[in-house]
Amino acid sequence: MKEPTVAIVDPLWIGHHPMYFGEFGASFLRNGAQVVGICPQPDAGRGEILQAYGDPDAPVDCLPLQTGGRSVLGGRFEGDPWRTFQRWRFAADAIHSAEKQSGKPFDLIYFPYLDSYLRFLPFPRVPEATIARPWSGLYLRNHHYRNGGSLLQTARIFAKGDHLLSSPSCRGIGVLDERYGEALEMQTGQQVTAFPDVTLTDLPESPSAFAKEIARKAKGRKVIGLIGLEKRKGALTMLRLARQCQSEETPWFFVFAGTYDASEFSPSEQEEFASIDRDIRSGQVDHVHFDPAATRIPTEPEFNSLFSSFDLAWAAYLDFAGSSGTLSKAAAFETPVIATEGECIGERVHRFRLGRTIPQDDVEAAKAAINELFSRPHDPDYAGYRSKHSRSRLDHCIAGLLARL
Repeated sequence: MKEPTVAIVDPLWIGHHPMYFGEFGASFLRNGAQVVGICPQPDAGRGEILQAYGDPDAPVDCLPLQTGGRSVLGGRFEGDPWRTFQRWRFAADAIHSAEKQSGKPFDLIYFPYLDSYLRFLPFPRVPEATIARPWSGLYLRNHHYRNGGSLLQTARIFAKGDHLLSSPSCRGIGVLDERYGEALEMQTGQQVTAFPDVTLTDLPESPSAFAKEIARKAKGRKVIGLIGLEKRKGALTMLRLARQCQSEETPWFFVFAGTYDASEFSPSEQEEFASIDRDIRSGQVDHVHFDPAATRIPTEPEFNSLFSSFDLAWAAYLDFAGSSGTLSKAAAFETPVIATEGECIGERVHRFRLGRTIPQDDVEAAKAAINELFSRPHDPDYAGYRSKHSRSRLDHCIAGLLARL
């Protein structure tokens, strides 16, 4: 087979999207493909791919992508029929422009976050009417299949746009949470492959300034950390635990790192964050790091530098069913975790003995579990988790996809 040319397309540039963009681009390169990145920040996108690939001189181009907005329904959903269709049109414009510049047609369009191209658009011919190229992608939020054939499940399948996955030009679908792969195959008629939740593990030559700041503030106390203060990540539960530990003088230091979006929380919940911020500034609280004005940690190595300084990682999410890169980071840096019981994260924590699980939003259970983890060994299988979610497994999955072209 000739050397394939692949476009990696992602309309989002928040959270771990840049990291996934880089990892998929690098994997296609390792599989012998020519790669063009298409994303909202092309310079950063190219940098992510080259960093993951490990060769700053690799021939990778990146082009800008215009993005579609959230739904007209107050921005509550990721899209609506028009805005999701817009994403396909914007992707098509960028793809056709890239082909015109290079003189080479793309053999495959790959979407590392396919969800943005599905919502409320259940029409299988949309890809043929827009990009008109073979395509594939990683589908992250497919947990509506757990409802087992109910009317609610049928409605959600339609609203989430899963019928679009029956597109004749689709070359298969990847998922991170393998539990519903069979149901998705039956619904779409496509091959569904369980992909590893791979993560970049590079560290800077020396600890980042942020990691040094946390070590200084912790003063030898055990560090419990969360990066990305989203409500679904259980930030409020960890905050309430930190408050309780204040009165008990527990020898732990809590790190709330990354961006804080107050609009995710109710007014009373916002006041809890505002209160801890005031107490930190006044000196009444010295066992918590929280900066409501903090920005995104700029690079993955800096993220890793901070994460690797944690004695325990917080993964006690709220109403979250999917996979999480937090477990991949934890296995990479051999950091135990506290996770919510059940669903994908909880099951993996049990299977690989990565830490302890607790009932959702249970402060007392979290405190007891952390005490147990800090006081006795728990025989984790970090190596097993790293093998299951490795770059070599990603490369194997990508090789299988390219073989289907």
